[in-house]
Amino acid sequence: MSGDDGRRKVPQVPRGSTPSTGSRNIRIGAAVAEIEGLYTALRAAGQGGHRDRLLTELAQAGRRLSELALSQPSDRTVMVPSRSRWRRRRVLAAKGAGWIAARTARRTG
Repeated sequence: MSGDDGRRKVPQVPRGSTPSTGSRNIRIGAAVAEIEGLYTALRAAGQGGHRDRLLTELAQAGRRLSELALSQPSDRTVMVPSRSRWRRRRVLAAKGAGWIAARTARRTG
């Protein structure tokens, strides 16, 4: 498809008309990246208040990841088999986040 000026026209899809299948995975990936960043900062942090704040933030980020990974998609149009690669990754991410949250809760609480 070409326009009058020779450029290719891209069909426009109205916002909200098609559900985004990757947005949930992007949010999970962002939560994992946040945890990785906090963990890296924690490893470099010394003792004191800064380290305690990082531990608290890491525990909260782990809880958020766990909630995201275990939440059911609200408007999914395609049924994914329960043993799909993405389901296994979500379950593993939730287990890891739970482990981090439990471990940091013991240190801070």
